[in-house]
Amino acid sequence: MIGTYDPLLGAQVVQRTAAQGSVLHQLSLIWRGIEPFVFLGAAVGLGWAAWTYYDRKAAMRTYGRHITGKGVGLVVGRDDEIDRVISILCRKTKNCAALVGHAGVGKTAIAEGLAQRIATGKVPAALAGARVVEIDLGAMVAGTVLRGMFEERMKSVIKQAENAGGKIILFIDEMQVIPGAGDSHGNTDASSMLKPALARGRIRCVGATTFDGYRNCIEKDPALERRFQKVHIEEPSTQATIGILRGLKQQYEQHHGLE
Repeated sequence: MIGTYDPLLGAQVVQRTAAQGSVLHQLSLIWRGIEPFVFLGAAVGLGWAAWTYYDRKAAMRTYGRHITGKGVGLVVGRDDEIDRVISILCRKTKNCAALVGHAGVGKTAIAEGLAQRIATGKVPAALAGARVVEIDLGAMVAGTVLRGMFEERMKSVIKQAENAGGKIILFIDEMQVIPGAGDSHGNTDASSMLKPALARGRIRCVGATTFDGYRNCIEKDPALERRFQKVHIEEPSTQATIGILRGLKQQYEQHHGLE
């Protein structure tokens, strides 16, 4: 197959044999002016092809962090909230949970508690052997200077999750950024690509956001809001907080070398 710049490559050879004043010499002068741009275009084309191949193979590893059984600290308490999330994830449809609460109440800890339950086998058969993968939308958007780059990355992650047969649970912290994420450079945003997959029930997802983030971003996209079951996360009570501190006491003693 002949590329658009292939005929111009011949001019580089011609310029070495062209006589002064001839038409071929004039062509050689034209070539000298456009040569850098031709090779730049070829390099961009090859770079795009190489990037596409790599990203399709490694999207989940590049933009996801497995938190199931790896570097997850002990999660104490929040059993009711974790049970609620597990119940939602086991549904056939609308099997995605949105953890909504004030900043600092422990929304991410609930996702880690879910991962801890899976690692210890304390989940229903539908979730046995599943992996919780935290998706970094910021990293996925970063560097998407060409149209279609973000779409390719997002579609690759969604496809891998679908192919896992429900054994990959996507966790998206700060889920309020989903609407509009990646919509620069003519890309389709994350919300538009996620909604069809969520509607089919072929992927499981847990998101976390604040009340303001949910109201200002998620509720303004009714189609996206319908895909998630809202779970209110309140601050732990005084009694629950004391129980959490007692459960974590040994960890902190070991870390600081105290008794």
